[in-house]
Amino acid sequence: MKNEPYTQHDLFVTELWEFDFPYHKQAVRQVDEIINKYGTDGCSKDPSLETYGGDELWYEDDIELNSFIEIQIKKMFQKISQGRPWAKGHWGKFEQWMNVNIKGNFNPPHIHPNHHYSGCYYVKFPDNSGNVHFLDPRPQHRICAPDIGDEYGHQNPYLLDSKYDSSLFTYPVREGKVIIFPSWLMHYVDPNPKEELRVSIAFNCDWIND
Repeated sequence: MKNEPYTQHDLFVTELWEFDFPYHKQAVRQVDEIINKYGTDGCSKDPSLETYGGDELWYEDDIELNSFIEIQIKKMFQKISQGRPWAKGHWGKFEQWMNVNIKGNFNPPHIHPNHHYSGCYYVKFPDNSGNVHFLDPRPQHRICAPDIGDEYGHQNPYLLDSKYDSSLFTYPVREGKVIIFPSWLMHYVDPNPKEELRVSIAFNCDWIND
């Protein structure tokens, strides 16, 4: 096949990593024990909470689960740091908390300031109970873009099939998955439409120079 007489460069790529969490069934059992211990009384619709009605459980005293989650996810971070031009160092300063969402709870648009990478492990996520959405960090993108053609008029102009024209990326959440992304990337999670609990473990991790 003849080479095309031009080159296209995709600039400023933003990474989103996806992993399978090993020992997922074990994690579910331990998370159920935590929820039974603390209950869901904190799952009120309080707009001052980052999770808007979710219950953020830090569960520091549950050393076994805390260490188990950190060990498994830090193995994933090792993959992310391979081949990067960073100063010699290691992954440290790992923090985690549990989001327990009853029906109607959601996470509004936010970032995780003062960290390098963030992510989420979806422990208990019923089918069709919401997705996580990532916003284009270039606010001027749609303002300075050509109009969308009439044949695409039914589509949200911020959510197009073209990766060059969309300003929103939707990750279809699946139970047992872990996603990791730069902490500066704005994201939000849909309201939980189900009667069942939606449970995830969010985390931050920094690269520490040796």
